[in-house]
Amino acid sequence: MKTNLITLATLLIVSTSTLAQSDKYLKAMEKNVATYDTARSIPTIQSLMGAFGRIAQAEKTQWLPYYYAGMCATSMANNEPDKARVDGWADQAEAFAQKADSLSPNNSEVSVLLATVHFARINVDFMGRGPKYSALGADALQRALQQNPNNPRAMVVLAQLRNTAPAGFGGDKAVACQLAQKAKAIYETEPQTGIQPTWGRGSAKRLVTMCESK
Repeated sequence: MKTNLITLATLLIVSTSTLAQSDKYLKAMEKNVATYDTARSIPTIQSLMGAFGRIAQAEKTQWLPYYYAGMCATSMANNEPDKARVDGWADQAEAFAQKADSLSPNNSEVSVLLATVHFARINVDFMGRGPKYSALGADALQRALQQNPNNPRAMVVLAQLRNTAPAGFGGDKAVACQLAQKAKAIYETEPQTGIQPTWGRGSAKRLVTMCESK
């Protein structure tokens, strides 16, 4: 009986500790994701990358902190004026993506993140890198849609690619409009709060508006 009581007490302590840790994780993520969803300035994005990185270090089994840190690093690469530093940010983003992938394999959102990293690398040399990294990005987006055919972020990023790429490199404005319209419809049913990825809604709306104005 004494042994059973000790075991029960131990389980209660571990359970309470786990719940407290989970609650702390959720609160930290909710705060930073809310900031991420409205972040516009480079200092804010860089600060968020550090914040998500620290959460990831504390919560080593959670893929989302690595995912958001990777998204922030990709944003830094896309907004980096010094071309010599773009790959450094992209390398960090890819490392975060690989860590997220190891924790959550075959994750459609992580595949979209990897696609954005490939596209960010094009900023170093558009003519020289465009063909290679556009193809890698498109492949990652197709993989994302295989993993989750209803991922609106995969659709909207692919729509942007199809809308801007030359016809010889996969550009197709009609396909872009179809993808944008489907993404917009899915976004209308997708929750706008929480810690799961929700970005891309505005881009889908703008693409649909552009398509309807033609």
